[in-house]
Amino acid sequence: EVIALRARVSGPAPALGTGGASGGATPGKGDRSASLKGTRSCLFEQGRFETAIHDRYALVPGERIAGPAIVEEREATTLIGPEDVARVDAGGALHIEVARPAAAAALVTAGMSRAEAVARIEADPIGLEIMWARLVNVVEEMWLTVCRTAFSLIIAEAQDFACELLDPEGETLAHSPRAMPVFNLTLPRAVKALLARYPAETLKPGDVLITNDPWLCAGHLFDIALVSPAFRDGRLVGLMGTVGHVSDIGGTRDSLHAREIYEEGLQIPPMKLFDGGRPNETLIELIRQNVRHPDQVLGDIFSFAAANALGAERLDAFMADYGMHDLRALAEVVQGLSERAMRAAIRALPDGEYRSTIVSAPQGEALEFPVRVAVEGDAMLVDFEGAPPQLPQGGLNSTLNYTAAHATYPLKCMLTPGVRGNAGCYRPFRVTAPEGSVLNPTFPASVNMRTRTGWYLAPNIFRAMADAAARGVQAHTGLPSSVHIYGRDARGDLYSDLLLLGGGQGASAHGDGHSALLWPTSAANTSVEMIESRTPLLVLCKRFAPDSGGPGRHRGGLGQILRFRKREADGTPMQVLLHPEGTARPIPGLFGGQPGCKASGRVLDPAGRVLRDVGHGALLTLTGTEEIVELTLAGGAGYGPAEERAAAALARDLALGLVSPEAAATQYRMPHAVPDDETVG
Repeated sequence: EVIALRARVSGPAPALGTGGASGGATPGKGDRSASLKGTRSCLFEQGRFETAIHDRYALVPGERIAGPAIVEEREATTLIGPEDVARVDAGGALHIEVARPAAAAALVTAGMSRAEAVARIEADPIGLEIMWARLVNVVEEMWLTVCRTAFSLIIAEAQDFACELLDPEGETLAHSPRAMPVFNLTLPRAVKALLARYPAETLKPGDVLITNDPWLCAGHLFDIALVSPAFRDGRLVGLMGTVGHVSDIGGTRDSLHAREIYEEGLQIPPMKLFDGGRPNETLIELIRQNVRHPDQVLGDIFSFAAANALGAERLDAFMADYGMHDLRALAEVVQGLSERAMRAAIRALPDGEYRSTIVSAPQGEALEFPVRVAVEGDAMLVDFEGAPPQLPQGGLNSTLNYTAAHATYPLKCMLTPGVRGNAGCYRPFRVTAPEGSVLNPTFPASVNMRTRTGWYLAPNIFRAMADAAARGVQAHTGLPSSVHIYGRDARGDLYSDLLLLGGGQGASAHGDGHSALLWPTSAANTSVEMIESRTPLLVLCKRFAPDSGGPGRHRGGLGQILRFRKREADGTPMQVLLHPEGTARPIPGLFGGQPGCKASGRVLDPAGRVLRDVGHGALLTLTGTEEIVELTLAGGAGYGPAEERAAAALARDLALGLVSPEAAATQYRMPHAVPDDETVG
């Protein structure tokens, strides 16, 4: 395997020049430039102008061009506005002095009532769409800032985080399209809890609030939320929030045996990380002393703070451009539009109660999760009455805010997939679960592995709603898994990172499920190259698992197989937390579709013999290169009867190796399905 190639060449240095940018023409006589080719009527913001057209290659140093003008060349077209001026420097480069734009007419003034401001915004639907899209761009720029500045792979590479813009009351106004869905729904709850501790009227520029309380935030201690106030002319106009999964939070490595949250890591109640711009050195030092990789964890946290600060700057610029004194009217409009769209979609469903039960066995013992979805008019209730009691061990309990997020996100996907997400989308939903149950545990229950419970809620709700909205649901998805790798190398340097992997997405009425997808999250698979560069392991195999997608009219996406070992036999131990999800009974597909393959985790020797089956999970210690860890992720379930799958689709599956001839014969009942190349093409 070639990682990099480098070539070094020496020779005489060439003489470089920029004279080729122009043709060496001389200025024209009188007022006419030799570069002037003609004129063209052009429409600018200031009106219609007869616009001069210049030849880029005929420009000469010292020449000045007053706008409006257009400079044409082979590679580009340069537009000079009516009030702009361009000049050509000694090297032939263009310098354009751009006129300061006129101040925008005030859209929302200080003396304007909320109703009047709302009416003015709603009167211009095109302008509203532009403003709404620009707000999304604000949080998208925050998201990119985190990606570029975070330290850990779980944040910068796998993108396990979210950024949001919220109104002064803590209701979501816009979030990044690529943000983790469950964070978009739990972050507003964290913001409201932080505002209860630090009321909005007490906040000042430079404040940054922080918490990772699972009952207030995103369900376990790894997820830390930072919230920063945004001000305009000294008034609080919005809140910028970022929440993400840091690589370490202290506590036990063996979360599957934790009995209380005290064993799971550092708890950060609602606090100030920065007070008026001054860092809370006590809290920072406390975090530093309670996590295994402090530079990495604090680096991630500070990247969140940087993203929030940038978002506040961009929000102020947005409001200045539109002459907007306050953000509440715009929030009312966009949240109201999303809410009305959701209520209209709910009204299109038949009223009634829809029920389903799903079974999982995260610790070997089968647990039943019943759900009742009640549709009444333009509102929906998701009730988990009958959920198992909270579990005394294993971190599998899901706090109510995390439960509510995973219960309502699939409904958003199903009912209004084309509507931008904000607080309005979720107002028609109500989620209940018995207090003291695994879906609404009481403090201090262990909650670190709550994904292994919460990820089963969406397929259960889809099963319940299948008859009412057959084209809006999808079959069960082979659930993601993370491999946590920790230790010190032979030099004593610490490494601690997570390798995220996706299973096969469930099929739907619209087609086959995607393979190796981390649904119901928006996280990405961690690249092999990155994890190998950050930890001393060697990935031996990472590929799709043939026949893992559940057969059906539409096939489930394929799971994947990963095998790795320690890179060197250096005598140092490497800890690996491996917990495959879906090792017990498979979840059937929809409308006659079959389940995907089950997940598994094993330790093999170099000959492929099984040394250990980890079952539903284990904390492994690797000491040499002879122990090979294998993780198989489950495939997605199928949609519709397998015998109804199109022959061309099955032929393509066979040609690509996604389905074996044996599976085609037994599962799809097509014994002669092996295609030739022309059939596939």
